[in-house]
Amino acid sequence: MRKQILHLGLTLFIVGLVAAVGLGLTYTVTKKKIAEQDRLSEAKAAVDALPGVKSPSELKLDNALAKKAKKKVPEVQKVYTTSKGTIITIQMKGFGGPMVLAIGIDKDGKVAGVASISNKETIGLGSKALEPAFLDKFKGKNGKSPLEVGKDIQAITGATISSKAVTNEVKTALEAYPQTQ
Repeated sequence: MRKQILHLGLTLFIVGLVAAVGLGLTYTVTKKKIAEQDRLSEAKAAVDALPGVKSPSELKLDNALAKKAKKKVPEVQKVYTTSKGTIITIQMKGFGGPMVLAIGIDKDGKVAGVASISNKETIGLGSKALEPAFLDKFKGKNGKSPLEVGKDIQAITGATISSKAVTNEVKTALEAYPQTQ
């Protein structure tokens, strides 16, 4: 009996070790590709967030402005500047987990566009708050615009938490915007 338990334990250990080594190797091989895809996804969202910007090469990542904005608004992730305006990336919690948005703000301090960089929202429900039909409701809003779900912004049915998260991210970007000027 004791010999059988040792044999099963050793077998389980070897299988676990092989699986762990396999996962470790897979991670090592794909780590750079995943990082590159994340960077490309962020660049595409940033370009989409500010109409008139045609390529990521027009964006200038400004770490000094991001640091300055984070002092007032800790949710700020990055700040990009262009001749067309400013793009602020914000991370907050949505219904499904972290939600990162790029909010484009034109030279007049108005929201020019909003684009999703990454999210964990439920497909078909919470993800509807990340579709253009909802995101376009924020265009033209500025720091003085009232932004409250249920009053100024109509929530997506079945996605109230996600709708509030997007609205709060836009409000947060507008709060951070003066720090980037």
